[in-house]
Amino acid sequence: MKTNNLFKKFLTYSYGSFIGLLIGFLTTMVSTRLLNPTEFGKSSIFVLVINILMILVIIGTDQTFMRFYYEEKEDKRGGLLYNVIKIPLLLSLLFSILILCFYKEISEVLFGEINIQLILILIIGYFSQFILRFGNVVIRMNQRGNLFSIIEVLKRLLQLILLIIMYFVFGASYKIVVYSTVLTFFILSIISILLEKKFWSLNGLKITNLKHNKFEIVRYSYPLAITVLITWLFQSFDQMAIRQWSSFEELGLYSAAFKIIALLTVVQVAFSTFWTPVCYEKFENNYNDKHFFTLTTSVVSLFMFSVSIVVIMLKDYIVLLLGADFYDASKIIPYLVFIPLMYTISETTVMGINFYKKPKWHVLIALLSLGVSVILNIILVPNYGGVGAAIGTAISHIIFFTLRTLISLKYYKVDYKLNKIFTMIVLVFSYALLSLDDSIQHITLGMIILFLNIIIYRKDIIKVYKKNISRSLTNS
Repeated sequence: MKTNNLFKKFLTYSYGSFIGLLIGFLTTMVSTRLLNPTEFGKSSIFVLVINILMILVIIGTDQTFMRFYYEEKEDKRGGLLYNVIKIPLLLSLLFSILILCFYKEISEVLFGEINIQLILILIIGYFSQFILRFGNVVIRMNQRGNLFSIIEVLKRLLQLILLIIMYFVFGASYKIVVYSTVLTFFILSIISILLEKKFWSLNGLKITNLKHNKFEIVRYSYPLAITVLITWLFQSFDQMAIRQWSSFEELGLYSAAFKIIALLTVVQVAFSTFWTPVCYEKFENNYNDKHFFTLTTSVVSLFMFSVSIVVIMLKDYIVLLLGADFYDASKIIPYLVFIPLMYTISETTVMGINFYKKPKWHVLIALLSLGVSVILNIILVPNYGGVGAAIGTAISHIIFFTLRTLISLKYYKVDYKLNKIFTMIVLVFSYALLSLDDSIQHITLGMIILFLNIIIYRKDIIKVYKKNISRSLTNS
C-alpha cells in the first residue's frame, strides 16, 4: 500500500474524530460550567458504569469479529456478525435481569437515591452502546472511513445539543449528563444499523459453512473475555479508589481532568479505527514488509509524544476553560496524558500477539498492569487524592505498553526503535513531575523536551520514508 494512499485513508477515518475533538472540548467546557465538581463526580460514576457494563457484555467478541473478518468470504461476513453477536445479546439480557433484581441497592450506591427510572436508563444506555459498538465495527471493517467520521461528528454534536436541552429540563443536576449520554447512544445505534442495513439484513444471510464456527469464536473470545474483566478493573480502579478514599468533589476534579485527556483519546480511537483493518490486511498480503510497521511506530511515537508535551505545557491555560471551580484539575492532567500516549503507541507494537492469535497473553498483560495500578492507588490515593491516582495510572500504563511490546516481539520481530521510545518516556514523565513549578519555567522546559523529541525521531523517519519512496519508484 503506497504511503500517500495510506495517509488519505487515515484522513477519511480521522477528520471526524478531530472535528469531534473540538465539539467534545466545547461540551466539556459547557458541562463543567453547568455542574459543580460534586454533581460532575456523580455523573462520571454513571458514565463509568455504562462503559463497564458495555465492556462486560461484549467480552471481546468485537475483536473476534475483526480478527476473522478478512478470513471469511465476502458473502458470509454478515453470518459471522450474527454468530459473534449472539453472545453479547445473551449476556445483555442476563445483566439486565440482575440489575432489575437489585435496582434499589444499585441505585443507592450510584446516585444516593432509589430511582427505578434511572436504572432503566442505565440498561438502555449500555445496550445501545453495545449495538453502536458493533455498528461502528462493521463500518470500520468495510473501510468506509468517511461514514465513520460523519458518525463521530454526529455523536459529539448530539451530546452537546442534548446536554443543553436537558439543562432546561433538570437544571444543574448530574441527570443532564445521564440523559444526554444515553439518548446519544440510542439514536446513533439505530443510525449505524440503517447505514449498513444490507450487512445487517437477515434476507439472504448465509450462516452455514462459515470458515469460523461458533466453537472457534468462543475459543478465541474467552481469553479476551477474561482480559476485558481485568481491563475493566485496570481502567476503572483509579476512580473507584478516589470514590472509596476521597470525596465526590475530588472525583469531580479527577473526572474533569480525565475529560480533557479523553479528548486526546479521540486521536487514539481514530488511529486504532484506521490501523486495525490496515495492519491485518498488510500482514495477510505481505507479512515480511516490516519497514511498514517500523515507519508507523516512529510516526505515531513522534506525534503522540509531541501532543503530550504540549498538553503538559499548556495545562494551566487549558484548565481555565473548565471554570474556576475546576482549576485544581491542572495538577492531575500531566499524568493522565500517559493513558492515550502509551495505549496509542502500543497499538502499533502489540500486533505480533494478534497476528499469531495469542490472545491469552492479553490476560497476563492486563493482570500485571492491574496489579501495579491497585498497589499504587492504595498507597497514593489516601494521601494525594486525584494526583496520586493519576500517578499510579501513568506508571501502570507504562508497564502496560512495555509488556505488550516485549511479548509481541516474541512472535513478530520488528525494529520499533525502543531505545528512543523509552528515552522519551523518561523525559516526559520527569517533565510531568516537574510541571507543578512556575508556569514560565515549566513551559521553557517543555519546549526543550519537545525539541529533543523532534531531534530524536527526525532522522529515523526521514530514513524510513526515503526507503519507502525508493521502493515505490522501483515498483512503478
